[in-house]
Amino acid sequence: MSELNTVKSAGVLKTISGKKYRGHLVASETGAAFYEKGNDTPLVEWNYTRLHRMDNIRRGGTSSQVTVILKDDSRYIFELDYGLKVYNHMDQHWADKPVTPKTRGDELHRLAELRGEKIQVPKKHLITRRHPNRSIAGDIGIYLMLILVGAAMVFPLVYLVGSSLKPLDELFRFPPTVWPQHPTSDNFSDLFVTMGQSWIPFSRYLVNTVFITFVGTFGHLIIASMAAFVLAKYEFPGGKMFFALVTTCLMFSGYVTGIPNYLIMSRLGMIDTYWALILPAFAAPIGLFLMKQFMEGLPTALIEAATIDGAGQFRIFWHIVMPNVKPAWLTMIIFSVQGLWNTSAATVIYSEAKKTLVYALQQIQAGGIARTGQVAAANVIIVAVPILIFVFSQSRILETMASSGIKD
Repeated sequence: MSELNTVKSAGVLKTISGKKYRGHLVASETGAAFYEKGNDTPLVEWNYTRLHRMDNIRRGGTSSQVTVILKDDSRYIFELDYGLKVYNHMDQHWADKPVTPKTRGDELHRLAELRGEKIQVPKKHLITRRHPNRSIAGDIGIYLMLILVGAAMVFPLVYLVGSSLKPLDELFRFPPTVWPQHPTSDNFSDLFVTMGQSWIPFSRYLVNTVFITFVGTFGHLIIASMAAFVLAKYEFPGGKMFFALVTTCLMFSGYVTGIPNYLIMSRLGMIDTYWALILPAFAAPIGLFLMKQFMEGLPTALIEAATIDGAGQFRIFWHIVMPNVKPAWLTMIIFSVQGLWNTSAATVIYSEAKKTLVYALQQIQAGGIARTGQVAAANVIIVAVPILIFVFSQSRILETMASSGIKD
């Protein structure tokens, strides 16, 4: 490739199979080529006559992403330091690029500019109504209903936080107040003092709970996702019957399965170990059901294209399927963390050094009226972790319902 009138930019090339190559992209007047670092032979090379589509996404600063799609459906994604410069150069010399369709309004604006006339820009409203055929009274009624429902949902959480900040005399005041008149953090400090007086350190209960929650959630995510991938994208004898069995298991609560789980763990010799809680979490049916329903919405053509490119089944699952079902497994993590974090494990773990945080806090709650404030503080600590996880991932979780209808 001639060095005359060329543009060069360093970056990374990513193929559809997930492979990444570090090097630099060189664009000339006739075509472009990507050279891997330390190699003089181009790894990818094309002429502008082979271009079908080209997009540029600004990443921030001087870096940007350039996507090149050729007429033979080959796709290359470049993360370049000066991607906009390379994109503009290729677009300038791409003679037969598709013509951008223009509307009648665009043409009228162009003619008005040529005549020197002032173009009337439509006024933007602060609030855009989605349903202009609905009356204003209907909008007000819907918003009032949403406000009432939202207030009813947030009231228990506000009352719980307010109770944890009340001094002892305000906790027993009648009628009770939602928010304390004299907020104090004594309940939390007293709670940690009480926990510190136990012959098992408070940190031990916390480590036990974090370990059980993390391992149980991770195993549940991997096992449920792999099983859901097979059930959703492959047909085999007994597959439908197995999924029907999983759906039936959703009707049973943990109280019903408590005795069977105890008998199984006892036969396996896992009573009074962490695995008595972790292994049943691996087999929770909610994760398999959720992941399978979401994976059915993935286009099968996407998996077939990756297979044609030479990707193995595990690579397809890990690099293509899992990133595309991120909203589903984030939702599953919420359910799993909530179940494992709030378990007391009193029926399968007997050693005090292996008890969970919720069990320790429940013992404080049994201390009588004098510990009412500490009980409120303990409840805030128990519910804080699942709520924080949901807050930080709520945008992705809501996509589980929004994008689950995509089909081939």
